Amino acid sequence: MSIFCKTLLKPEVEEYLRATFKNAEITTFIGPLKAEEKYESLLNNLAHPPAFTSVRVNTHLGSVEYVRHLLSKEIQKQYENFSVPVLRHPELPDMLLIPVLGPRGLGIKMTEPIYRSPSFDNMLSSYVFLQNLPSSVVSYVLNPQSGQRVLDMCAAPGGKTTHLATLMHDEGEVIALDKIADRVKKIEQNATLLNLNCIKAFCYDGTKALTDRKIDGQEGPPFLPASFDRILLDAPCSGMGQRPNLAYSWSLKEITSYQPLQRKLFRVAVQLLKPGGILVYSTCTITLSENEEQVAWALETFPCLQLKSQEPHVGGEGMMGAGLSPEQLKLLQRFDPSEIILQGIDCYSLQNVNYEDLIRLANKDCIGFFIAKFIKVQ
Repeated sequence: MSIFCKTLLKPEVEEYLRATFKNAEITTFIGPLKAEEKYESLLNNLAHPPAFTSVRVNTHLGSVEYVRHLLSKEIQKQYENFSVPVLRHPELPDMLLIPVLGPRGLGIKMTEPIYRSPSFDNMLSSYVFLQNLPSSVVSYVLNPQSGQRVLDMCAAPGGKTTHLATLMHDEGEVIALDKIADRVKKIEQNATLLNLNCIKAFCYDGTKALTDRKIDGQEGPPFLPASFDRILLDAPCSGMGQRPNLAYSWSLKEITSYQPLQRKLFRVAVQLLKPGGILVYSTCTITLSENEEQVAWALETFPCLQLKSQEPHVGGEGMMGAGLSPEQLKLLQRFDPSEIILQGIDCYSLQNVNYEDLIRLANKDCIGFFIAKFIKVQ
């Protein structure tokens, strides 16, 4: 017996989210019926896991192909009767993808497990890092260079921090901030596990990371203006893009509380960035207020900022509804669960699907996520 389910929301949250995905710009462009279909698709898809488990290779310790070979052998030990491929992503050189086997759209099946994906407990822990695909895209979009000074403002647990350090070949300086001590320890543990030495983690509130007077010999926060070449603001958010999520317990007040905090952090980030530097803003949520509306506010508030194109751009464009132009929306990157057509993946269908189709599915069928890239002009 099986049932199809969708994410359950509090009534006021469902009304708020429906208004977001059926805003005037969207309904004018695609029509109210299509907008309603997309919203219902969103609730259904949020309740189910992404089609792939994605892992990032620590290229600081080994080549992608070497680790892929090791990982394939470890995964195969967990599957007796069939082979599960470990795929390389063509645009994310250090990302490996493992299909999650199971029916798509199926919510509950009482007699057996629905989805099958390998356990990664203590599996090649120094070589691979579990990371959602869009979270890996963020570091490539920021594009840190060896020798630069980079700030990760809300860094815990350190997945993006360690990725930035790896892309920099562990040369330069990555400052990681988080205001909770136990989470800072996790950043340090991950840096040690992955053998990365350029990361310096501090227990500090990012909203207070700016100062106009630096104490001699103090290497940690707060920092003087124009101290960083690159800044990542992976902002605290409502997290409504996470999957799977069968029930979302937060109130509308809680969900809408993040926009002011994000703006406080953004103001500090702009001042800490050097002229000519790059600022990437990202969230793992799907609301307009935390994503495209923040971009519109930033462009109006800070004339020194301009949107930049993103590479790689494997997600969709930004969502209508915040007053941004079509050209501006194309410069944004939104991973939108409402765009997914759920597809079943099993050991038999894998034999009949080509590589390019699997990659296209992986790029779409992932968590909800948003990325904006800015340059601070001279």
